[in-house]
Amino acid sequence: MIVMKDRRAPIHDSASLNWKSVFFGGGVFENVTEHPNKKGWDIFELGQKSFWAVPSAIDWNADIHEDPEYAEAIATMLTFLCPGEKAAVTGASYISGLMKSEEGKFYFVEQALEEAKHFDALRRLIPKLTGRPMDAPNFWLRSLYSFGVIEKDDAAFMMGSINIIGEHLAHQVFHSINRVTKDENVKKVLGLIGKDESRHIAAGQRFFEEVRPDYEKRRTRIMSKNAATLLVLAAASYHVLRPMDKLGIKLSVVMENMYRHYDDVVGMKGGLVSEGMMEVMLKGFEKGTNKWIAQLMAHTDERGNFQPARLVA
Repeated sequence: MIVMKDRRAPIHDSASLNWKSVFFGGGVFENVTEHPNKKGWDIFELGQKSFWAVPSAIDWNADIHEDPEYAEAIATMLTFLCPGEKAAVTGASYISGLMKSEEGKFYFVEQALEEAKHFDALRRLIPKLTGRPMDAPNFWLRSLYSFGVIEKDDAAFMMGSINIIGEHLAHQVFHSINRVTKDENVKKVLGLIGKDESRHIAAGQRFFEEVRPDYEKRRTRIMSKNAATLLVLAAASYHVLRPMDKLGIKLSVVMENMYRHYDDVVGMKGGLVSEGMMEVMLKGFEKGTNKWIAQLMAHTDERGNFQPARLVA
């Protein structure tokens, strides 16, 4: 089988800062208003039009009146996602510095600010749900949101892990929580975050072509690291499986949707693997995911706490 080489048009460099741009102009010093990636620029402008401020988003002095049946599960899920929002501030900032287009550079600076707002909002909201300070992220969460998210010189990996994978997973979770929450302030905060997340997902689709050449060079390494990240995710997420079940969130469905979305954006079919082989790989991942979800749930109680006695038995 002959695989045709990709002949995408080169990215117009309107954002690089190097000796060439200093001596000859262009790059970050270009002031032409044309934006070849119009859809990417539209997302940047939409972010400005959709801006919201955390301090005035809701009345933070007001009490939260959440359904006691779901309050603890909601807080557990938000506590799981919250450190990822802060890690995404770092990731989006790194991506911005690596982008060659003005559209990409400006957009990811904007996303970094939005991720900071999400972290700030969740950090304020979670203690109001539980009546106690937030728990510090454990080792596995710290590993997930560092090893699995950040690689400061690899925009293709970070865009994949943040915009294509992470945002897609988080958006599904936020949407599911919003279906069960009763408190209007919780609904409003999660709704505002959800709108931003939708834009971040769309940005992964609009800007991945700019980093695709780097992805093609490092495809095997990136895919291997993504697979390793799934193992870290398993260790970091065992305690949220019961809360997810309580909230009606099916992790197997969330993961399957994520796999499909990654394939749609990155376009793994063709090239190194055939369409049939990719289908086999995806099916294998999905079956494996369902198995470890079932195993992890079998060894946790209703509050999501690990039960060593169950494992021994």
